[in-house]
Amino acid sequence: MGKQHREEMAVGEDSFMDTIANLVGIMIILVVIVAARGYTTAKVQARANAEDMFEQLDAPKSLVGQLDRDLESQLQQLQEYDVELMRRSAERMNLVDRVHLTEQAIDEQMRGMDETASKELQSQTELSDLERQLSDLFKQSGNLPPSELEVVALQHLPTPMAKTVFGKELHVMMKNNLVTVIPWDILIDNLKQQVQHTIARNTQRDRIDDTLGPIDGFMMRYRLLCRNGIMSDGRTSAMGKMVELDKFELEPTSQIVTETISDALRSGGRLRAELDANRSQQTTITVWVYPESFGEFRKLKEILFREGFLCAARPMPSNMRIGASPRGSSSAAQ
Repeated sequence: MGKQHREEMAVGEDSFMDTIANLVGIMIILVVIVAARGYTTAKVQARANAEDMFEQLDAPKSLVGQLDRDLESQLQQLQEYDVELMRRSAERMNLVDRVHLTEQAIDEQMRGMDETASKELQSQTELSDLERQLSDLFKQSGNLPPSELEVVALQHLPTPMAKTVFGKELHVMMKNNLVTVIPWDILIDNLKQQVQHTIARNTQRDRIDDTLGPIDGFMMRYRLLCRNGIMSDGRTSAMGKMVELDKFELEPTSQIVTETISDALRSGGRLRAELDANRSQQTTITVWVYPESFGEFRKLKEILFREGFLCAARPMPSNMRIGASPRGSSSAAQ
């Protein structure tokens, strides 16, 4: 009885242990399954979070790239500004040197004009002495018959101080003792209009030579210089092409109108019409005179002086054309 009871108790305990072992095994399996699913879910979630973070970093990365490009562009502009600053500084120094040379030339001219005024005063003093001596001789010689008296007229044209011309100018050519009015203003106005078309036709050239006219018998030959540089409108700066006039020359053709001084100044003459249209104290008559016409120029200057016009002479060698350049000098009127 006792032995059978012990065997039944042992069998019951074995069944209970088997049940406990099975339950523990099932729980372990469940824990492994849950852990595996959690790991997979965590891995997927981590990957999704990483992709989101990479997407969020794309915008800052793009912004950094744009900032790098902007910084590089600004550095390049700074370098260009430094080059332009150096160029402007060189131009400024050149202008300072030119101003200094101009001031020296003006001082020399002033000293020369002082000498001229001194010589003029000396000449007037000598003339007064000669007139007084001549009067004394007449008194000493007594009264002579009227037929033996000879009247000597001393012609004296004052030479006022020359000054640079800044106002209205009327240009005249004197060649072979003949007068020709130059259509200077008309030629300049036509040049300003034609330059735009000339530049548009020659955008790749650094030097442009072209012609204009003829207008009133004068053909203009001009040269333009082109260079690249930084241009500014006061707010922004950009690279552009700058064009400047190097020089121009006027070539007379067979169609020019030439007149003698008397014909040019009489009613209906070309020069008379221009003088009447520009009668002002601010108008200067600039005469481009060639060597053979110096005597006739003296006559023209006397007539213009009596009529109240300022006159500026531009002596010309026989083989040189009339022209102008930004590097040239202004007329000096008297």
